[in-house]
Amino acid sequence: MKPILIEETPAQVTVKYDPTPLQLPLNIREQHQKYWDTQIEKNSYLRNGEVFTITQINKTQKELQVTVVKTDYKHFLYTIRHEDCAFPCKVIFTCVAVITSDNYIAFGRMNQNTATPGRLQFTGGGLDESDLEGSVFNLEKSIGKELKEEMGLSIDSPHTKSFSPKFVKHKGTYDSWAVMFELKVDNTSEELKILFERHNQSLIETGEQPEFEEFLLVLLNSDSVESFIKNDSSLKEDYLEPILRKYVEE
Repeated sequence: MKPILIEETPAQVTVKYDPTPLQLPLNIREQHQKYWDTQIEKNSYLRNGEVFTITQINKTQKELQVTVVKTDYKHFLYTIRHEDCAFPCKVIFTCVAVITSDNYIAFGRMNQNTATPGRLQFTGGGLDESDLEGSVFNLEKSIGKELKEEMGLSIDSPHTKSFSPKFVKHKGTYDSWAVMFELKVDNTSEELKILFERHNQSLIETGEQPEFEEFLLVLLNSDSVESFIKNDSSLKEDYLEPILRKYVEE
């Protein structure tokens, strides 16, 4: 795994949309389409929706400015399945660490019908046009929507103790960027797990496929975190282990 960087969130983070069409060479687009055709034969749940890829980054200690243009999911899927490919889709996304009142951190295992079955990761996702306000993406709106869909939680809930940006992640295998939020709730780990399970059951009853097939909670102390990292061999999003260690170092 290529090293990643986890840094404190700058005071200002702005993600701007550039409507200029993305121009990919014909042979690259043909590669994407050929690979996509093979993947939807294996997993009919895949959908080729919009994805935004980074074209410019300006970063200082106080500010991060990112410019993105529109591409599609087959471009993104090809990138994450072909390390060091030409014309990679370099995304920026939001995710959130949920911290319980008894100091557990919550994340999920991706459903078998997703593009990354079994992978452990925080709730989160890519940006879409519904997050745009003018030409700027509302990152809090983006992660709030993901929390509601994937975990059944609301940042406006009476159970919310605090909600704010926490870290920025970049580098790693695909050089993706992430704005990582932290949501602290007054629920215990057991209460939260029950809420998650009820949420998934309600999705299944309405015919929807939950994003997460399982929720995991790890106590935020050094022994518990290192034991989890050592003993859990599941595929993990590249930021997960560094973030867990970052929390217990603080």
